Amino acid sequence: MTDTANVLVVGEGPVASALAPMVSAAGWTPLPATSMEEVEAGLGAADAVVVLSHHEGLDGPAIKAALERGSAYVGAMGSRKTQERRREWLLANGVDEAALAMLRAPIGLDIGADEPGEIAVSILAEVVAVRRGAADAVGAVSARSGPIHPDLEPGTATCPGG
Repeated sequence: MTDTANVLVVGEGPVASALAPMVSAAGWTPLPATSMEEVEAGLGAADAVVVLSHHEGLDGPAIKAALERGSAYVGAMGSRKTQERRREWLLANGVDEAALAMLRAPIGLDIGADEPGEIAVSILAEVVAVRRGAADAVGAVSARSGPIHPDLEPGTATCPGG
């Protein structure tokens, strides 16, 4: 493993805008993608794939492509309901359980992040933990059951994503 990385950031919005400069500050290269053409173009160079989109035509296909490629890190932002919708789509479109087990979703470390910059920090920290082999030593949101935002009433959280 080298200390440099290319991080494919799929989607747009406040979290993507906060994450890209953080990826750069870590000495890595953010590869923005807002279409499947850009996802496919960036996958060959990507060491990590971060799906921030909530668009059915982009998020599922991007996750599927990253899992099929065997990307070392594939994570996706979204509520548990969104994750279940994606899971159903992925299974219906040929992704098997073994590949789904590689998906880190909801994405990020469990630091109580709510704001776009905080969410971006938690995402980047999880990518670092996975790359450095420390993922089992830290708590990921995907490893915890229950609501992502336990202090909010169910259905009232808003997504700062694109």
